[in-house]
Amino acid sequence: MARAEDWLLALAQQHRLSPTQRQIVQRMLGLFPDVAFKSTIEIAELAGVSQPTVTRLATALGFAGFPEFRAALRDAVLSSSPVPVSGRETSFVDQELANLESLRRSVAGEPFKQAVTLLAGAAPLGVIGLRASAALADYFGYFARRLIPSVQVCTDASTVDDTVLQVRQQGDGALLAFAMPRYPAGTVAAIRLARSLGLATVVVTDTALAPFADDADVLLVAPVGTELVFDSHAAVVVLAISLLDAIARTAPERTQQRLEAHESLVDRWIQP
Repeated sequence: MARAEDWLLALAQQHRLSPTQRQIVQRMLGLFPDVAFKSTIEIAELAGVSQPTVTRLATALGFAGFPEFRAALRDAVLSSSPVPVSGRETSFVDQELANLESLRRSVAGEPFKQAVTLLAGAAPLGVIGLRASAALADYFGYFARRLIPSVQVCTDASTVDDTVLQVRQQGDGALLAFAMPRYPAGTVAAIRLARSLGLATVVVTDTALAPFADDADVLLVAPVGTELVFDSHAAVVVLAISLLDAIARTAPERTQQRLEAHESLVDRWIQP
């Protein structure tokens, strides 16, 4: 379904949509391939909006009405699927593989290169992630400290604004924000505060249609797995480690020196 999802995402990005309309598109992206065969009523119920709102989305995307939009959607789905769509069930592992395939294209793109340049040259680098994104921020920050001279990690909503301000006051810094669903209000506020203070901002999230997408200097998308009780962040972790590897390669001598200094302390932490 990757090509069909890419078609809908690209179509949405070509038009000025309201936050509610972007919400509908985001919900539809998680419903492939069945979404191409649902009615406006069914999509409205799944997206938590009214039926006329779904109809207006089709018009906003440049179609004469919803039937024309659905026909185009079906064409995209059928041209992407080598097997019959009806009754098709995608396993969790299949979804993760599709997410990683989508990520592969992102890592090869220009936004990824821009993010590496901003993060590698940051002094200091602020890393934030609240609630479900806290573990991602800690993971990235733990290894980033081996590569970058000054890294500040914040996973506490009560101090996130202070962290952003400190990063701005301490030099030519940048902010990396992990913003996975459900998007914490504190994370969105911190991203906007960073922009207002003139900090470069790199945001990692699950969709290019996130309501705060325009507040990021660089937006990196890593889809989440939604087949289980809790979202899977497998693609996000791969993106994080890919960023770290690329950052390391921007300054090989610095990386070597810092890693050797780190290795000299390892014996202190490991129980023989």
